[in-house]
Amino acid sequence: MNRYALFCGTYNLLMGGIKDFLESLETKEEAKEKAEQIAKDPFVDWVQIFDKKTDAATIYKVIDGKLVESKADTE
Repeated sequence: MNRYALFCGTYNLLMGGIKDFLESLETKEEAKEKAEQIAKDPFVDWVQIFDKKTDAATIYKVIDGKLVESKADTE
């Protein structure tokens, strides 16, 4: 498994879990590109990029097919 895990879903992130895991990627740039592709799906409400090395997560809300970083969830 690669360093950056990508999760996405259609409802509250806290209610999800491993079933929301999509794939893992080697770089954050690859993960962000994939997240931008996923955001175009009309049934996706959020995307999370999780760095397994640092235990840091970046959570995005999907609004009109674009990623908007959720600042409240990352602080």
